[in-house]
Amino acid sequence: MLKHFLIVGGASAYTPGLVKALIADCHRHDLELVRLYDIADDRLKLVANLCRKMARAAGAPFEVEATTNRRVAVRDIDILLNSSRPGGFECRRNDEALPLEFDVPGQETVGPGGFFFAMRSIPAALELADDVAQQAPDAIWLNYTNPTNIVAQALRDRTELNVIALCDQFEEDLHSLADALGFPDDVSVDFSCSGLNHATWYHNIRFDGSPLPDRAYEVSPPDYFDEEHKARFVHCAEMAARYDGRWPNSYLPYYESPKSFVKLLKKVKPRSEVILEGLDEYYRHFEEESRRDKPQLEHHRGSSGFGDMAVDVLAALSSEEPVDLVLNIPNRGLIGEFDDATVVESFVSVSSDGVVRTAAPPIPQRSRALLKQLETYQRRTAQAAVTGRFKQMMDALSANPLVDSSTMASDMLERARSAYEDWIPQLSP
Repeated sequence: MLKHFLIVGGASAYTPGLVKALIADCHRHDLELVRLYDIADDRLKLVANLCRKMARAAGAPFEVEATTNRRVAVRDIDILLNSSRPGGFECRRNDEALPLEFDVPGQETVGPGGFFFAMRSIPAALELADDVAQQAPDAIWLNYTNPTNIVAQALRDRTELNVIALCDQFEEDLHSLADALGFPDDVSVDFSCSGLNHATWYHNIRFDGSPLPDRAYEVSPPDYFDEEHKARFVHCAEMAARYDGRWPNSYLPYYESPKSFVKLLKKVKPRSEVILEGLDEYYRHFEEESRRDKPQLEHHRGSSGFGDMAVDVLAALSSEEPVDLVLNIPNRGLIGEFDDATVVESFVSVSSDGVVRTAAPPIPQRSRALLKQLETYQRRTAQAAVTGRFKQMMDALSANPLVDSSTMASDMLERARSAYEDWIPQLSP
């Protein structure tokens, strides 16, 4: 049974939303302890105090505790969620800005930005993995840290730990499509999917049992989307009309139309700056509510349903009845176009007995070359982050479809030496 749950990155503004979800669905799991781990001591104390009061006020069956000691954090855990952000939002700003200097889209998971994020996330994850392997080798590792598929690839390649990577992008993509088509908020969405994280294709989409209507390719994006998300939606509709009627993950347009996104991203405010502008307000709200006996959490990072996916996975792993979930796991025949050891994204069946794979739909023919290139990039990046050799990093980065050549990759790496300083030790002289 899964009783002791560790949240790595526990001082995050996401954490209260996750704990709120754990409280709301405590009938679906058997947790007795939720432990928060982070190196940001002051914010960790604040978030832990709030979450502890939330749990007690709701009569939740689990206790909340916190620590800044990593070895203490992993002691006696059954399951952990890695949601850390090495380098913080300052490094994310570089992830978004540095690629634009080379007229390449700047984004924290796609392209060079995702590569530099992986160079920070993977070493930190492997250090944590060493402690987990020593003190809780049977613990299940849920990975939310981006780029989630590449971090999971490195962990799977280098450790014996049971690693499952999570991403709930499919919910945003398909529910925004449902909104654009005029379906109610509570519409049921059925689909299948196959691909790599942030590079999936959705197949056999049905809203309330009805297939995706032909007019899906003509609808406008939801009004609540910002300019970048609207552009992604429009490109998705154009791609869906060309690719046999399936609907693409909303990150695939960065590869299809990079020049249009470079132009847009140079015009709009970087996402990291938008987040930072509102971050202090979250923590002010946390502090105010932590003074109450019965906190009323109204604001946290993420959607109103943030944490639901992590709870769904936790509940499924605690259930005798199988549950179908979209996860990132080693392929092992799940998607025919990829190597068995490649971490892929698709539906699998999950229960307390583990994960069962069922063959996923094939990748659309016209998209296979791109996804095979992304597979090569994913595998090379997972390795280069560990070896730290400049040549391997250059080969990995140049394998990304948005990087034109090894010369561009080399120039980007040289630029990153000064931009990231000590946050990417692999680039230290």
